[in-house]
Amino acid sequence: MRGSLALLVRSLRQETRSLRAHLLRFVFVLFIIVCVVNAHERSQYAAAPGLNFFQSITGITFFLVTLGGISFFSTAITEEKEEGTLGLLKLAGIRPVSLLLGKSTTRLLAVVLLFWAQFPFTLLAVTLGGVTLTQVFASYCALTAYTVLLANVALFCSVYCKRSGSASALML
Repeated sequence: MRGSLALLVRSLRQETRSLRAHLLRFVFVLFIIVCVVNAHERSQYAAAPGLNFFQSITGITFFLVTLGGISFFSTAITEEKEEGTLGLLKLAGIRPVSLLLGKSTTRLLAVVLLFWAQFPFTLLAVTLGGVTLTQVFASYCALTAYTVLLANVALFCSVYCKRSGSASALML
């Protein structure tokens, strides 16, 4: 368990210093703003502007999670292979299961927390009308389950392939 926690902490530290993670968060915020403006413009012509807003948010989130599965999740182990540090991790006594959990859990946690952070903005769709709170919870639970599935399939591709590009191509 110590090996998994050590890798998890190390990966979280690298993730917080990564420019790519901050750009991903910024893109999510931009999409939310675009969806809010779009819902405001459609509110004059639509009976349920909240439904349009909710469909936009969940559709974009689904697309970005799928895109992240192809590029972000599928490089968890191949990065270690390309940098030549996989052998060092094994030499340090880290078990393969701990290595898999430590490398993949950080990425999965970052993405799940990212779109659950947009959850309060999605609740605006309930206020605008056309969507119930149960539907919002159900969609976010489904998105979380989809993200876990995608992350695990991408992890398999990352273990199977030697290079990040081939893992991403296999994931696609």
